[in-house]
Amino acid sequence: MDNFYRGPATLLTGAAEVPVDAALFTEATDADSTWFGTIRPEGSQPLWTELEGDTARLRLIDGREGRIAIRGSGFGPVEVSGEGPLPAPRP
Repeated sequence: MDNFYRGPATLLTGAAEVPVDAALFTEATDADSTWFGTIRPEGSQPLWTELEGDTARLRLIDGREGRIAIRGSGFGPVEVSGEGPLPAPRP
């Protein structure tokens, strides 16, 4: 298992699906690990306008979805944390 992922993802909150660039990492080696990172919207729209609370889901490019806790939001990167395996490396 790789311990770092950087690439496209989709933030899912309510009815909104927002394309984002994700940078996620974990220090654990098992599949049921906690991971952390940041997401940044593609384009110039700030993410806080799309967020409806402090939790959402993140869909990775390999189709896996994970529940994330939003640690901070605003006009720059949004800090998140989640549980489970990081996605497989991109081909």
